[in-house]
Amino acid sequence: MARLPAVTRDQLKPEDHEYFDSIVGTRGSIRGPYGVLLHSPKLAARVADTGAFVRYEFGIPEALKETVIISTAKEMNSQYEFSAHAKLARAAGVSDKTIKAIADGTAPAGLSGDEAQLVSYVHELLRDHKVKDATYKGLVDRFGEQDTLHLAVLVGHYLLVAQVLCTMDVELGEGMVAEIPQ
Repeated sequence: MARLPAVTRDQLKPEDHEYFDSIVGTRGSIRGPYGVLLHSPKLAARVADTGAFVRYEFGIPEALKETVIISTAKEMNSQYEFSAHAKLARAAGVSDKTIKAIADGTAPAGLSGDEAQLVSYVHELLRDHKVKDATYKGLVDRFGEQDTLHLAVLVGHYLLVAQVLCTMDVELGEGMVAEIPQ
């Protein structure tokens, strides 16, 4: 059971309804980290705004964004985040083979191209807390400076989300399946 219950719209002060409504407007509902983040409505809205930008408003293909997100979730052992985004990754065209390799921790071995490059980047950033010059140059050559910056923020956003999910012990939602081997 989550350490903090999800907040519903009717539990918020009327002046905080706009934050709830804004999150629903970009995501369709309140789920996962946003239910607990709404214990601080302004914070929830700011986190959701950053998430909306990195998910929907920068130029790399959705499949590659989802590859970065599930790689980040795996590194944080965030079952909720991984499971939610594995579903989105599949819908965006990421193969089950790639998703399983990331979940099992064997990636980037067996991957190629952009997927291998991005998984390697996430590993360097989160395991070594440093990005090699060659890795950075490869990202800039492939995605440009601005989208390389956006990739760093994408990883950072999903680190924040994973930390909230872990700290608040948010359980898998209805219909979600654990995908990271324990």
